[in-house]
Amino acid sequence: MFSLRHTAQGFPMAPTQEEWDALSPEDRAAVVDALPGVLDVEDVERDKLVVSAEGRGLDWVLEVHVGGDRKKDAETNVARYAQLGIPEYFLYDRARNRLTAYRLPSPDARVYSAIVPQHGLYESRVLGLDVQVDKDRLRFYAGTALLLESDELIGRLEEMLDEVQRRADEEARLRAEEARLRAEETERRERAERELALAREELARLKPSR
Repeated sequence: MFSLRHTAQGFPMAPTQEEWDALSPEDRAAVVDALPGVLDVEDVERDKLVVSAEGRGLDWVLEVHVGGDRKKDAETNVARYAQLGIPEYFLYDRARNRLTAYRLPSPDARVYSAIVPQHGLYESRVLGLDVQVDKDRLRFYAGTALLLESDELIGRLEEMLDEVQRRADEEARLRAEEARLRAEETERRERAERELALAREELARLKPSR
């Protein structure tokens, strides 16, 4: 039975690629079960998580940025979530198709350290998975391998992410449509004002002088 190692700060570490390849399917399942996760709460859709109601805080946050204030996600939330003691924060910028990730260096720390990708993979010690941008979406890997891509846990994560991205794309489409309608309304108003000004000039010209 494979025994998980821990960092000096007390965080459990996923097995290396060589260790993962040597494990049996049963041992791999046991390792995934032993790693800490954020899926051990009631499986219901939420708009927000209330710590007092759930009896626990967040372990891992994935933010999908599609528009609006990029500084809020890339700077403000990085500082805020670290102060809240959330162990890991992943930020996926859809417009730039770029992933950044942060981790508290120790359970008592309140300032994030950036997670440096290895061969494009960002390690999540909380999930016991690696995350990578694959073309225009995120993919989850176990032990840096694709062996568990069809695993139920990874499938659930990808389904959740697909739904988030679908909503994000719809929100971006609605924002673009609203911007187009505002531009058309502005153009109509300016055209009407120009026509009114021309009409007034013409009326003034046609009035007989006294």
